[in-house]
Amino acid sequence: MKAVRGLLLPGLIWTLAACQSLPFAREGELPPPVVVADGSAERIALNAKVYDAATGWIERHYYDRDFDGHDWPAMRQAGRAEAIAQPTEASFYGRLAAVVDQLDDRHTSVTSPTNRARSEAVRLGQAGVGTGLAAVRRGDRYFVSRVRPDGPAAVAGVQIGWRMISINGETSPIAFQLEAGRSDDYVFEDEHGVEQRVSITAVVLPARERRDATRRADGVLVLRFEDFDRLTHEWFQAQMDAAIADPPRGIIIDVRDNGGGLAAVLGDMTARLYREPQAFMVMDGRFVDMKLVSARADSVWDGAVSIMVGPGSGSASEVFAALLQETGRGQVVGETSAGSVIASRQVNLPDGGEMNLSLFMVLTPVERRKLEGVGVTPDIVVDPPLADLRAGRDPALERAAEEILGR
Repeated sequence: MKAVRGLLLPGLIWTLAACQSLPFAREGELPPPVVVADGSAERIALNAKVYDAATGWIERHYYDRDFDGHDWPAMRQAGRAEAIAQPTEASFYGRLAAVVDQLDDRHTSVTSPTNRARSEAVRLGQAGVGTGLAAVRRGDRYFVSRVRPDGPAAVAGVQIGWRMISINGETSPIAFQLEAGRSDDYVFEDEHGVEQRVSITAVVLPARERRDATRRADGVLVLRFEDFDRLTHEWFQAQMDAAIADPPRGIIIDVRDNGGGLAAVLGDMTARLYREPQAFMVMDGRFVDMKLVSARADSVWDGAVSIMVGPGSGSASEVFAALLQETGRGQVVGETSAGSVIASRQVNLPDGGEMNLSLFMVLTPVERRKLEGVGVTPDIVVDPPLADLRAGRDPALERAAEEILGR
């Protein structure tokens, strides 16, 4: 399972001895991009190669052989000519993404070589080109979820809660590519329905910390992380060791900005919260009904746990929250999660780009619930007012802390 599709694209990957004809990608390994001149015959030929590979893999390996009622062969053929005629990488991936989007599957997606390299740099904590703006998908719309005070979006007056309408006239931000020093035209709609037009110039910004541990004055430990990757795995294990050695009053796990990650990492995190091996997800497909079970950890946190979710929580983070909820191990606090929970794999595209391809349905391990398109409904729902979010207040976190302290 990979990420919730939004402007920030991390994810959940599993390993299975199947579909070996696919050129699976590996975390941390970026193939060299194929560079061709814009508008050249080589560009057109490369577009055709990438388009046929990506859409063909969907046709042969997509988890839903009925394509949710869509005529995928006809859809891929209908979009081919316009896509391969595009003169640039960015415009080609915009058209390819539009074709893939017709499946209405937030896991199956494509990422250009440029955006793939940028996402990897973000994951590794490196500085990168940005606007200081993050958005989250709610239904078919994107809303501003975070504005960095040190970024150009804040200077332009962009506010949390604004709905994104377009960037340079394009209504989908998925394939949009930033360029340092270039000004782009953004159109938003504010909470009053008033259109807001701003020009934002992308700059190189310091990396935003993707994981942090905070022990509050009330003794509650908050663990926030945005990926289930190898780096987070090492960090989480160290945090759990420290908590067991010097126990806090409870632990809040904050995955509100976590789009997913590796199934193996999810399993290892699960092991630190249960004394016995614990089933944490089920992969269900035409030839597979597999329950994944965590190992037994040497040391376990037995204390109080809550987990925070929201519309930016997808894939592995949703499975984690559902597990704690179904087993009674911890309360879920916040807003309903994204409902983007399918087992998928990253696939290398011929130009150095990447496709995330849905291969199996994921069910919860206890009740065998389907979370795809549904999400996890919190035990304690907190819908924070815009005024609080814009002022930097976090009522959901405070409510989670109250729940921990009240046990």
